[in-house]
Amino acid sequence: MMPRMTALCLLGLCLAPSAGAADPADAAKPLSPAQIALFETPHLANIDHPETLLYRFTRQGPDGFTDRVAEDIKLVHPDGTKYVMFNFLTGDRHIFYPAVDDFRGNPLLMVFLEHDVDEMRAQTGVAAAYFRDRIRAAFIDKAAIAATKITLDGHEIAAQSITLRPFADNDRFARVPQIQEKTYRFVLSKEVPGGFAEFATETPADPASGAPAISERLVFDQATPGAGATP
Repeated sequence: MMPRMTALCLLGLCLAPSAGAADPADAAKPLSPAQIALFETPHLANIDHPETLLYRFTRQGPDGFTDRVAEDIKLVHPDGTKYVMFNFLTGDRHIFYPAVDDFRGNPLLMVFLEHDVDEMRAQTGVAAAYFRDRIRAAFIDKAAIAATKITLDGHEIAAQSITLRPFADNDRFARVPQIQEKTYRFVLSKEVPGGFAEFATETPADPASGAPAISERLVFDQATPGAGATP
């Protein structure tokens, strides 16, 4: 049996703030449009049988590479929720993330963010919980939403982009401008299996320190028939 987690909590990157880390008043606020679009929308509703969603992962910058990520929808429960497993990158780059159950939204969003948080923690030594809380708070009042168009299977389709800079006003990173100016972008469309066309981060170069620009993009490629499983 594979380790699994429920929709209530995935990898510590929950909507609820860590104790004492963010403004408790945030918990009482209505969900923002960005929170609703990203976390409270049933992105997996357009999948009604086991499927594997394949994504291209591209890192540009030092140690750049191209790889793939597979998200396996293993079970579709009678209530429409899903049991989901992940193969995040391949070979020596592979990172294990536990399977999740009872999901309506697309948990790959949280996996992508957790991967990003782990990279920033390794880079700066700042606790992962701090980054999680800043990102969570940014979804409340720092996210910009815009209509856009993307191409899927050669056809132009309607989509929605959500962008945010969680650390832009954070003096803690004044001497780490590549994090302070970091931009997150998510592209969603109901016509894309699993609801997400792209997850991306853009970290600008810092000429003063010589730090290069870095970008990471996870882009939907295709859906293929999958095999069911017993969790």
